Amino acid sequence: MHARGVLAPEAADEPVSEPTTWPPVDAEKVDVSALYDEFAAAGYDYGPLFQGVRAVWRRSGEVFAEVGLPHDESTGAGAGAGAGFGVHPALLDAALHALVLIDPGADG
Repeated sequence: MHARGVLAPEAADEPVSEPTTWPPVDAEKVDVSALYDEFAAAGYDYGPLFQGVRAVWRRSGEVFAEVGLPHDESTGAGAGAGAGFGVHPALLDAALHALVLIDPGADG
């Protein structure tokens, strides 16, 4: 088996609202300076292109992140490794990196 999935009932029809202020009110800033060192210590060695987490805030089970690409990649949005994608793969990956910061004390 190479994959596993779970189906769940459709979520309520509540629209997801974007924060009206940035960073979100009552969110605590998270120190991300050692994030990629911690990933490397766990065996995940991300190259510079895939180290896109810039800032993270956390608020009761939610995480808010600023992610970006290195300047030389972001200026060529139509060319390079991300050509043909709606979202650059490294940018999407960086957004997922912030998820580990929702509850850093959680096991796994």
